[in-house]
Amino acid sequence: MFFLIHFLLLLLLFSVQTTWLEALSIAGVRPDLALILVVYCGFHFRGNHGVGMGAAVGLIQDCLSGGLLGVNTLSKSLVALFFSTLKDKILVEGILPTGFFVFTASLFDGLIYYLVLVTLFKGDVSGGWMFSSIFAYGLYNACVGPFLFFMLDALKKWVVARLPNLYLRPS
Repeated sequence: MFFLIHFLLLLLLFSVQTTWLEALSIAGVRPDLALILVVYCGFHFRGNHGVGMGAAVGLIQDCLSGGLLGVNTLSKSLVALFFSTLKDKILVEGILPTGFFVFTASLFDGLIYYLVLVTLFKGDVSGGWMFSSIFAYGLYNACVGPFLFFMLDALKKWVVARLPNLYLRPS
């Protein structure tokens, strides 16, 4: 049941990201709900289950994007690994810490994409455009991240209240 609920959540997030968020793009930049979900899972899942969720989200995003296969899997897995190891050492409650960590995860995600494009595929990317786009991407995700964290916490409380005897337990 745990995996079914998260699969349905992923389906909803990818649907929203590919349809409605296109209308909300600013200068071609739109928030990455999958990355925000990976950061959330890295912080809130027990053990290293967030890393598995990050790899799954990245693989699904790679398959649906039709772009460079494996880049999202790599970046989402590394982001989830970083936040899974960091979750016991810091407290992520409130708008500012959530926004900060989503911002840093966005910069890291964009940097991995840039490095793969430049090093492995010898892509010719003008640095000024790419880095300003990564910064705008990070700011946009940092604005949307706390709201999505709040919605995911509310969804988790609702599911735990409805299905108290299943695998879902508050972490």
